Amino acid sequence: MYTIGDLSRMNALRCPQKIAIRLADDALTYLDLDSVSNRLAHRLAGEGIAGGDRVALLAFNCPEFALVTQAVAKLGAILVPINVRLAAQEMRDLISHCMPRLLFVEAPFLDDARVACTGLAAPPALVTLRATGPTGLPDLRGLTQGAPDIFEGPPVDPGSCAAIMYTSGTTGRAKGVMISHEKYLRIFTAFGIEMEVREPDVIQLAVPLFHNGGFASVLGPALMVGASVVCHRGPFDPRTVLEDIAHYRVTLTHWVPTMLSILLPVLEEGGRDLSSLRVVHYGAMPISAELLARVRRALPHVSFFQGYGTTDAGLIACLRPEHMGAHPHATGRPVFNTLSRIVGDTGRDVAEGEVGEVIVHAGTSGMMGYWADEPATGAAIRDGWIHTGDIARRDTDGFFTLVERMNFLIISGGENIFPREVEEVLSTHPGIAEVAVFGVKDETFGEAVCAALVPAVPVPPTLEELRAWCDGRIARYKLPRHMLMLPALPRTALGKIAKGALMDLFRRQQNGTDPENAAPRAEP
Repeated sequence: MYTIGDLSRMNALRCPQKIAIRLADDALTYLDLDSVSNRLAHRLAGEGIAGGDRVALLAFNCPEFALVTQAVAKLGAILVPINVRLAAQEMRDLISHCMPRLLFVEAPFLDDARVACTGLAAPPALVTLRATGPTGLPDLRGLTQGAPDIFEGPPVDPGSCAAIMYTSGTTGRAKGVMISHEKYLRIFTAFGIEMEVREPDVIQLAVPLFHNGGFASVLGPALMVGASVVCHRGPFDPRTVLEDIAHYRVTLTHWVPTMLSILLPVLEEGGRDLSSLRVVHYGAMPISAELLARVRRALPHVSFFQGYGTTDAGLIACLRPEHMGAHPHATGRPVFNTLSRIVGDTGRDVAEGEVGEVIVHAGTSGMMGYWADEPATGAAIRDGWIHTGDIARRDTDGFFTLVERMNFLIISGGENIFPREVEEVLSTHPGIAEVAVFGVKDETFGEAVCAALVPAVPVPPTLEELRAWCDGRIARYKLPRHMLMLPALPRTALGKIAKGALMDLFRRQQNGTDPENAAPRAEP
């Protein structure tokens, strides 16, 4: 069994002069990735960084991210990517929680990093990435100069923690998900086989590396097979994304539905040579049938693969192109190397067509647990199974259809209401551009349905109009009783709607502490 740090070693032998990762003209071959990460590992070892130490990383997508990842893995230390969208205080909370010895920080985030680390009992040492001027701090380039190109450190246990990935916080405060080398390599392998990642591929990295959407779904599988990665950094720019596909002859990319929605108008303009594109992966959040159909019409030569997984449990299911005709509404079929089930409240498998919770065997995929949080770990991993909190049903062919998160299930007057079924009806209203449904406290019914809306017309629909629109399409107890009209829905870094932020906004408005129609702050 090998580790994440072995990926650059193996590809330096297999394809040394092949581009491993690039950002515009800044490129690293696989030989570069191995030798420079070896130099960095030497320097970090000289500074006392050893197995089990945390090394944090605060940066946009860039080749240096891969360098740090490989160096940390070769040392047996633990990588902690930090969401660049966090406020300084949120960064401080995270750093205080995992206590890294070292923090690599890209220049645009240096001020926030300094604020976050000021006054900590054991602040991490700061090292800059991609600095263009004096910072008074050591820089990655300087650290790697003059060190040996070969690194032979102590053996790294494949079962040891490779990274702590802080969750995106859609259900509350982020938790540090610990994932081992062994489990990451299983996830990379599942992505590669189920979603057709190949050695000749040129893979666009448009989702952030500080989440598993970028780290485990794109960079890891690419390094596993020896493909080439092209970075897109900073805020998502649809024109740059498509221009990069044409310029670098990208063959595979990974987009979330929010990105697809932003891309669609530019795609439909045409005028770009996207003939190299072979595969699009999408996932991380629900996608409307209309959006997917329009994107597929705009890219008729491309194969679309839907992935379903969680940070805690890894890749769980995949819907391949050949299955979409017979199973158009399915989330996917369980991936080949992960054991998953759908169970009821008693822990027994539910019958076909019935809803239950998706659970994954911890021996086949997913996390070791949550960093420094035994109660949360015990609640999530029970009898060797990771409980995802996702509600789904399974059909006779073994395909999952995701219904809702247990956290967002609304129980009103003793009836279960899945927000997604209300969202699907509301989204067909011509006056609504986006919608998110969640539960709020109700003295009579326990909970009531609240709909947060982004209008598509100058005069938005009223609550009464929306209730009339839904009446007859869904049961009356599912009709929205409250409404928030907003300029935009808050989202996490991966584009997921942050329902926790919407719940907070509703509570503040009910308490009179937030002005009507104020835009909620996006969660990290």
